[in-house]
Amino acid sequence: MPRERLRPGEWGEITTSRVSADPVRHRARARFRGEDGRKRVIERHGRTRRAAVEALTDALEALARLGGGSGLARSDPFELAAKQWFDEMAQLVEAGQRSPGTLETYRRVLDGHVLPALGALRLSQVTTPTVNRVIVDIHTRVGPSTARTCRSIVSGIMGRAVRHGAVATNPAREVERLRVRPQRQPRALTVEERTQWFVGVAGNQKAMERDLLDLSAFLLATGLRIGEALAVTWAEVDLDTATIRVSSTLIRVTGRGLLRKETKSEAGQRRLRLPVWCVTMLHRRAQTLYDPERPVFGTIDGGFRDPRNVSRFLKEARETVGLDWVTAHAWRKTTATVLDEMGATGRMIADQLGHTRVSMSLDVYLGRGLADPRVLAALESAGPLRALPAREKGGQRSG
Repeated sequence: MPRERLRPGEWGEITTSRVSADPVRHRARARFRGEDGRKRVIERHGRTRRAAVEALTDALEALARLGGGSGLARSDPFELAAKQWFDEMAQLVEAGQRSPGTLETYRRVLDGHVLPALGALRLSQVTTPTVNRVIVDIHTRVGPSTARTCRSIVSGIMGRAVRHGAVATNPAREVERLRVRPQRQPRALTVEERTQWFVGVAGNQKAMERDLLDLSAFLLATGLRIGEALAVTWAEVDLDTATIRVSSTLIRVTGRGLLRKETKSEAGQRRLRLPVWCVTMLHRRAQTLYDPERPVFGTIDGGFRDPRNVSRFLKEARETVGLDWVTAHAWRKTTATVLDEMGATGRMIADQLGHTRVSMSLDVYLGRGLADPRVLAALESAGPLRALPAREKGGQRSG
């Protein structure tokens, strides 16, 4: 009997079989033809024959609605599924729903780690043990951050394969939870270190030419990320009300150059109040540099500065100042710690830093290991001997 001729978007007869007895599992299969003309075997499983057929029918109808042009089959290579997934991510970036920086990170990790390990496998061969082995290996050789990104990428690719009927489950979901190496304790600049920094930078001609003194002060006053600080334009500064509006950040994307984009979360869109000393500094700068369309801390010709270059300049400056551990992010942690020392709540600190979660501010950005005088004051106020008669405060005499 000749095989049925299927038009694009159609599927053939559904067949079922019992694949296991304990637990009972049934499989339903059918051939589906996509808009590209390719025929693929789509299958779904269920506890009963009816459940398997219903699951398969839902999947086939979904494929037909999608057009089936980018459908996947069990026999397709993982590399093909990865390409289709990445193309969809790129479309989301163009639509403004994903960050170009995130896409660049995915491209780098996909090419450098995921595809060398899984690219040649068929989708049916990308099982949980295989993915687990790959992720654990990357965690050991490269580090936890890269391993987590790899897991997210594989999960995205295989999740899409599930939606297109190529596999029944996403193998990345059952990967072993990875142990994260203990993070270094957050370190903020003390009062003495801040003085050392500003005095040292003021006496460094190259650092002054690179505008690092005012920029460091601005970072301390706001707690902004380096990309956010360099993205602030004069139009977003209101010296009359002593506030700035934070709306954007700067990132460099391979092949596209330096981009000014919206902050990565709604919490990042914020208005901040400025201390008097920062307003004074901005007033001074505005006298010669003010242009609503230009950045507050821009290049000589009024363009945006590359955060990577400025971070490198700060690194060079710290070596001459004698604080070789200070980075642009250290100022952000310093701002958070100063606010904490002055009694600001966790929510206030998170709002200043642009964090959605208060726990991020408290756990990652506050300097640790410092003796807080408020703790001593609180313990002093709880002294248990205050209520005792004077003769009993010294304790009982022996003998």
